[in-house]
Amino acid sequence: MGAVLAVWRVIVDVGTFWIKVGFMLHVPFKTFLFGVCCSFAMSLAGWFVMALLLTPVQKLVSWYTSRHPVDLWLELLRNAESFEDWEEAALHLDSLLGLDLWRNNPTSKYYDWRLITERLHSLAVAREESQFQQLVNLLRSGLIRNLGNITVPKLYNRSFSGTKYLIEEYISQVAETVDDISTLPTTFMSNSQGGGSVLTNQMKLDFIHDTRQAFGRSTLVLQGGSIFGLCHLGIAKALFLRGLLPRIITGTGTGALIAALVAIHTEEELPSILTGDGIDVSAFASKGRSESGVIPREQTFKSRWATLMRRLRRFSREGYFLDVTVLEDCVRANVGDLTFEEAYNRSKRVLNITVATESQGGVPTLMNYITAPNVLIWTAAVASNASSPSLYGSRKVKILAKDVHGTIVPWAAANTTNFRHWTHTSYTDRDSPLQRIAELFNVNHFIVSQARPYLIPFLQSDMHGPSLLSRSKTTQLSAFLVRMVGLEVRHRLRQLDTLRLLPSSIRRFLVDERIPAASMTLVPEVTAGDFVRLLETPTRDTLNYWILRGERSVWPAVAALRIRCAVENELDRSYQVVRKLKAGDLRRKGSIAGVEA
Repeated sequence: MGAVLAVWRVIVDVGTFWIKVGFMLHVPFKTFLFGVCCSFAMSLAGWFVMALLLTPVQKLVSWYTSRHPVDLWLELLRNAESFEDWEEAALHLDSLLGLDLWRNNPTSKYYDWRLITERLHSLAVAREESQFQQLVNLLRSGLIRNLGNITVPKLYNRSFSGTKYLIEEYISQVAETVDDISTLPTTFMSNSQGGGSVLTNQMKLDFIHDTRQAFGRSTLVLQGGSIFGLCHLGIAKALFLRGLLPRIITGTGTGALIAALVAIHTEEELPSILTGDGIDVSAFASKGRSESGVIPREQTFKSRWATLMRRLRRFSREGYFLDVTVLEDCVRANVGDLTFEEAYNRSKRVLNITVATESQGGVPTLMNYITAPNVLIWTAAVASNASSPSLYGSRKVKILAKDVHGTIVPWAAANTTNFRHWTHTSYTDRDSPLQRIAELFNVNHFIVSQARPYLIPFLQSDMHGPSLLSRSKTTQLSAFLVRMVGLEVRHRLRQLDTLRLLPSSIRRFLVDERIPAASMTLVPEVTAGDFVRLLETPTRDTLNYWILRGERSVWPAVAALRIRCAVENELDRSYQVVRKLKAGDLRRKGSIAGVEA
């Protein structure tokens, strides 16, 4: 339609021009008609030539200025505000890049796909034919989290949205089998030979308990972080919303504060806590008031500079940077005077807080409802943080407890003990807390949230996906070199620490715990500008910012965590359900494995 109008406009303009010329110059009619025709022909030819030239130019400009769909979805992936948005972008990227074909193809050299295929088929047949004893045997013969090497990281960094569909289907089948067994009716079961056996709730409870014990449990370890430690809230939130938050939570340093916040609350209370709405930051805000007495809503250069100057003045006058009373007020306002045992009875989550002492002297370096049941959680969290004289001063940290009458008194076991910062412990001492957790709670899988500012630039999450596709070759090489240098430095520092040649002031550059079993590390992605936020006073906006940072570090690992934890979570859920049912007998009369097929 536009071309027709343009041609019509040319005809009208040329005709009008020649009519005026003909009247002015008294041109003969034939000459006038010839001139009009020539003008029309030349005008139309010129118009068509321009159209032919402009079309390729317009297409070239449009192609140059438009963005490739992959780039658009990568940007949406990086800037997603929720897991649903992130997952949608990941699925589109897999489709555009052909990675969904890789997921559909079960074969791979990185895991035993034949074993998984065979077991999947056996489970499906046994469920379809209601072969109860066969299901029990299949479950017990495959109680390995890394069966057939299905948890190797290379299987989870090839695709954005997940791993092989075969692996996901197998884990779903195992979890459904556990659910089937837990929901079996407690009736007289006949077998193929005409005999029969009685299935009781006690037998189901015994089977699920034994299976759960053999499979092992997971713990979430929150390590340090200063202001970056607020990312731990986002990590806990993302895990909770996906049903992957372990019931055992461990914290060190700033991570101890976040672990306490999460572990003391029930399932119904956690959503408000994990979004930051239920967290009281008034203790920090009162210290961050401006000269007019008003708490600034936004952290500016002036407010950050004032914070730095205030800490430097405190260090010059009193010899330490941070005010331990602010930390105590904040932790107590959010945790209250709960003990480890009271918190466990309230939420059914196991809270572990690691502390460092100059000499153990009978004081456990790992505090929980078993090793320190009557200790107040907030005092243990402060001891895990504020034991460094250069940071919090030389004031002795007191750990408090409740006596048999509920009165708060100093904890007798710590009266003669000096607590230190976790970075000042020896390398062998730092091995013991996580090893102790493995012994006490049958933990064989550690989900580590690493948020220490001096380590983040050199680390990368184990399950990061094929994110390097969005970077240039130069950026890829730079990131690789930075990580290699960081790993080499940490390796040399570990060697010096083993030889007792490493000064305590440099130990903070080491990862404080050596993981004693299978683990997955989650590292938030931070920018250079985020390090300026180390001088910020925690506010509501700050909480929201770091919570989102923490969530984004979990989303690429959700698929891997489901493979590792889905069976464990189903065993835990089934155990709690069957435990509440009335058992057929008051004592254990036999194992479900003894039921005849």
